[in-house]
Amino acid sequence: MKRNHFLWSVIAIMLVSLVSCAPKTAPVPSQPAPVAPSPAPVPASNAPAPTSQDAAWAKVVEAAKKEGKVTAYSYTWVGDAGLAISRGFKDRYGITLDIVTGRGAEFIERLKTEKRVGQIVGDVTEGSSLHVANMKQEGVLTSVADQIPALREKGVWIVDPTAIDKEKMNLVWRVIAFTPYINTNLVKGADIPKSWKDLLDPRWKNAMTFTEPNVSAGPYQYMVVLMDNKAWDEEYVKALYKQGLRTPTGLQEETLMLARGEIKLSVRGSDASAGRFALEGAPIQAIDMKEGVVLSTASVAAVAGSPSPNAARLLLDWIYSKEGITIAGKAQGNKMVRKDVPDFRPSGVQTDMAKPLVETPEHLEKAAQLFRQKWYDKLVGR
Repeated sequence: MKRNHFLWSVIAIMLVSLVSCAPKTAPVPSQPAPVAPSPAPVPASNAPAPTSQDAAWAKVVEAAKKEGKVTAYSYTWVGDAGLAISRGFKDRYGITLDIVTGRGAEFIERLKTEKRVGQIVGDVTEGSSLHVANMKQEGVLTSVADQIPALREKGVWIVDPTAIDKEKMNLVWRVIAFTPYINTNLVKGADIPKSWKDLLDPRWKNAMTFTEPNVSAGPYQYMVVLMDNKAWDEEYVKALYKQGLRTPTGLQEETLMLARGEIKLSVRGSDASAGRFALEGAPIQAIDMKEGVVLSTASVAAVAGSPSPNAARLLLDWIYSKEGITIAGKAQGNKMVRKDVPDFRPSGVQTDMAKPLVETPEHLEKAAQLFRQKWYDKLVGR
């Protein structure tokens, strides 16, 4: 046994020696298990962190989709324009927009009746700012402006949508420009007026029109806004009258006289009435007076107690978004309240609106009083 133990010890020692003398080779690494690539570093975002307002709005959007439908009472969302607006909104959110068209005065009575019987149908109303102001007075509107994300955008507005109403119910979404127009065949270059005082030059004697003030309150509204903004005063009105103004009974007649070359300049032209003439190639052009351009407005508002209040808010947000207001402006051929979208008016009626003189409900009320009093006739002594 001792002999065998000795032999195994000798063999073990020899094996260890052989291993230690063998040439060393580089170890072969084992194949690592697959590892998912590390994601590329994400650059820091410039967007603000989500806020409680964002979370609240997400709930509005979700609830609006459950409501599934919104009804708008509208004066201008008619025909192809109405179809484009309703289609655009549904494409974006999958919510049906039903548009009931009519005149502002009709909708005032309709909303009053709906409120009285407790069966409100309309969710949103759209039309002239004057009619929307009257709806507000009747207590059929509600203020939602502070809940609309689009209205929190900065630096994109020609006119702040909330500018004409401190309670923020009557929200401006479209503007209508009133400014002088010239016949471009008769007035060129240095002769184009740049300031209201230029119209008192003798060259304009018997060459201008101003819509007859006693036909409607429109001319009074124009005068009130210009006087309120110190562009005109009573002495200016008297001096302008002495220039031998011709007084057609409406803007269409006035623009037709201008297009025919019967006069050189229209003191109060409108892109709404002159647009058709410009599209047909009439030689007319709106001009920007350095004192500013008078802007009448159209508004939208939310109806109090409406059946789809969340869809109403979502529609208003979309209408003020760049997408929604572009669709509406293109369909209507209008100038909208955002300045970061194209001007869809014909070139002959475009103005830059660098200095907007905005017509407010207070201006309209004052103009109506002056109209009833025939203030213009008394002032100029006719």
